[in-house]
Amino acid sequence: MLKLLSYALISLLLYQPLAEANQGSEGKTVILVRHAEKATNGRDPSLTEQGKIRAQALIETLANTPLSLAIATQYRRTQETLAPIISARQLPVTIVNAGPDLAAHIKAIVERVNQEEGNVIIAGHSNTLAPIIDALKGPKIPQLKENEYNHLYILSVPQNGPSSLIKTQYGASSAITH
Repeated sequence: MLKLLSYALISLLLYQPLAEANQGSEGKTVILVRHAEKATNGRDPSLTEQGKIRAQALIETLANTPLSLAIATQYRRTQETLAPIISARQLPVTIVNAGPDLAAHIKAIVERVNQEEGNVIIAGHSNTLAPIIDALKGPKIPQLKENEYNHLYILSVPQNGPSSLIKTQYGASSAITH
């Protein structure tokens, strides 16, 4: 029941910004998620089974959301998070390399979002989502904690003026460790 209610709420929250985007308004919607749960081994780990389940949940969560582009980093965890929805929708993917220069990485993502006419989904990292939202004229949000994977941000980006942000969740709740 809670899962159904969650999907209904996300659909309702997405309806207005997406309806405006589909009517040719001069804005777009950007969906931002952190990569799903990753394995703890290596520099470029794959998703865990829990992470794969969360990645799959994006398909159902965003079932009624038109998307025209997916953006990930060079790391497997971001690409694997978006892989199910990319495959289901046949979305083009832009890989924006994350390097030591965070500002350059954020700038490259924002430039790519601004080039796209349609709605975009981005899988980022705990330290990149807040700066991406900020750079897209959204409100300031805190950096995600290392154990937070279930947040889904819906950023309505108008042609001019500040963006508006809705924060919700998708998939299972993130495990909280103290």
